[in-house]
Parts: sequence; structure tokens; C-alpha cells
Amino acid sequence: MPVYGGPEQQDRRALQAAALETMAAILKFDSIACQESALHGLGHWHSAFPEQVESLIDAFIATHANAPPALLTYARSARCGCVL
Repeated sequence: MPVYGGPEQQDRRALQAAALETMAAILKFDSIACQESALHGLGHWHSAFPEQVESLIDAFIATHANAPPALLTYARSARCGCVL
């Protein structure tokens, strides 16, 4: 039975992978606003992709130890899906 209004299952997997890759790339931007936005998106994706989200955010925290404390706090919250 065809599904209308959305991608086929195999296409959905590719779109999800692309979204995670995009958020990972945005975390590398030298822009706090962009990093916060990517962390926010990852926080929302935590329920569906917990291992990938946690890994991406762990890498961000490890490579951005000198980031503003508020951003690192937000990263830790996003790591467990705690974003609004």
C-alpha cells in the first residue's frame, strides 16, 4: 500500500542520515548561534537516535572545552533530549 504525504521508508532513512550529518557539520561552525541551533535540533532527535546524538554531542563537548559555559550546559541538556 503506498504511503502518501511522505517519503518511502528507504528514502526516510537517507533523509534522517542527511539531517544528522548536517547537524554534525553545523556544530563545527565558528558561530555560537549555529552551534546552539544544531544542539537544539539534536536534542529533539535524541528520542529516535540516542546513540548518534550522544556521540555527536560528546565529540562537540570534547573539542569545545573553552566554549561559553552556557553553551556547554545546553549541550549537556541536549545530549539527553532535554530541549524546549
